[in-house]
Amino acid sequence: MSESYPLITGGAVSHTDFAEFELSEPVFSAHSNNFLQMKEVNPSMLNFLVASVLRKPRDLFIHLQRITLCYELKNEEKLYAALVDFFVVLQNVGLSIKQRMLAGSRSELSPLLMQRLQIYLTDYQLIQGNVYSVLTSGIESNIALVVLPLANNEGASEQDPLQIARDFIEYSQLDEAREMLESSILTTPDYIELHEDLLELYKLTKNIDAFNEMKFALSEINHPMQAQWDELNSYFNQ
Repeated sequence: MSESYPLITGGAVSHTDFAEFELSEPVFSAHSNNFLQMKEVNPSMLNFLVASVLRKPRDLFIHLQRITLCYELKNEEKLYAALVDFFVVLQNVGLSIKQRMLAGSRSELSPLLMQRLQIYLTDYQLIQGNVYSVLTSGIESNIALVVLPLANNEGASEQDPLQIARDFIEYSQLDEAREMLESSILTTPDYIELHEDLLELYKLTKNIDAFNEMKFALSEINHPMQAQWDELNSYFNQ
């Protein structure tokens, strides 16, 4: 028996036939959730959603909003990236919802990208992103998030800020890692590894605004990494 499920497009509910995907039960019903409805297609909203994915990679509603908006904008590359990041977070679980989002996006994806994403449905280890995907540099962990020790905890002052930042990065807490690196560099500007990790993080996340703010903060501070900061500045301004 053929079944169809709703996908929100421009405030209207359209139905997609999922029979060919052999789905057994609906796990997600978008038409009853106002959170996913886009009252207007605003390209600038997409930048906010991408940044939100970086801040809260496990917030599935943000991923679904991003996928919906990319579908509305009819931007194949950004839609592919949004689906890829969604698959990365879910890893090898959530097959039904991944199939539904992929099937609903089919009309805006080329056969090649559709085929590639179908492979990723059950093997996230093979996932390859593009310039717009933000979570393909590392796979989300199922382990609990890193929690910084309180300042008055015994031994907290002995912790290396570089190692703390790298722990944050390992568990995809990229904002926390960036903030740790930035504050530590301003305190110890001669710590070369802090600069190296922060510059790599800026480049990875394409966070030009944060880079420019930090570059300005360092403009009157002597440190040994000026050439590397200038190099990344040239990269961002190409």
